[in-house]
Amino acid sequence: MSRNILMSGLMLTAILLQPNLNFASDSSNGAALKENTLIEQKREDTQSRAHKMMAHTNLAKFALRIRLPRQAMHHIEKARFLNAQLEADYPSHTINSKFTYGKVTYVRNQEVINHYVPVIDDVLLISDYEPIFNQLKRLPFKETSAGVVHVSLSMDLDKIKSALDAAVADIDKKEYNIAEEVLAAAFDGSVINETTIDEPVAAISENLALAKAFLNNKQYDKTRSTFRNIQARLGSISDTKLSEVEKGGINRLSQDFNQLQAELRGKDPTMTQSINDRIDEWRKTLRDWFG
Repeated sequence: MSRNILMSGLMLTAILLQPNLNFASDSSNGAALKENTLIEQKREDTQSRAHKMMAHTNLAKFALRIRLPRQAMHHIEKARFLNAQLEADYPSHTINSKFTYGKVTYVRNQEVINHYVPVIDDVLLISDYEPIFNQLKRLPFKETSAGVVHVSLSMDLDKIKSALDAAVADIDKKEYNIAEEVLAAAFDGSVINETTIDEPVAAISENLALAKAFLNNKQYDKTRSTFRNIQARLGSISDTKLSEVEKGGINRLSQDFNQLQAELRGKDPTMTQSINDRIDEWRKTLRDWFG
């Protein structure tokens, strides 16, 4: 009898403890999930700040190219601020990542000049760069193309800091060409490789996002250049993937881009919302066709 009572007591104890054990297990899983979430958020924050730091470094270089030293200093100070944050938060001082940029190519006197602007979550971060774009309109730069590229970088924060500091000293001495070369070396020296998007539908979708961002910032010429890029990509979509209805849709898209390029020459801000809506419809249509 005593043995039965003892067994019953042990079973009751186990039953009573089970919810607590489950609770402990759930709490442990919840804590691990929360920790993983925080780690991922910190990683994304680090990537975002590094992305902007490199963009400001590149824009400072570009500002010096078109003789805007005050704007160059503005971007250098922003890059230095982000660099200091990253050095404090990132012990290894080397950050490896792949970033998405809007790349605009210009030609001046047969010289090819590339201009990079960061794209984060389909948002083109150009509101802070308006003086550079405005200056370009007054100079003999011919814009030849615009599109989305992926750039893999390995950023040595110490080297970038040294380059930014050196550029400030050069600008103070009005040695703008030397400052430009220092910043170019800092950016180009961090680039491992640059790639365009091979898959046509993904490329079209990302370039539509870029065109929308340019449009919302009244960069009409760049919007037109991006539309031309998209049209070229439309032609590369394999006909074997498309039904006759979809082929007709692709042709209509191309015609739409021709029409919009003509409309954008008028630089009418009232058309922005209408074109934005059409861009959203095109992206949705592509997702429906190709999943």
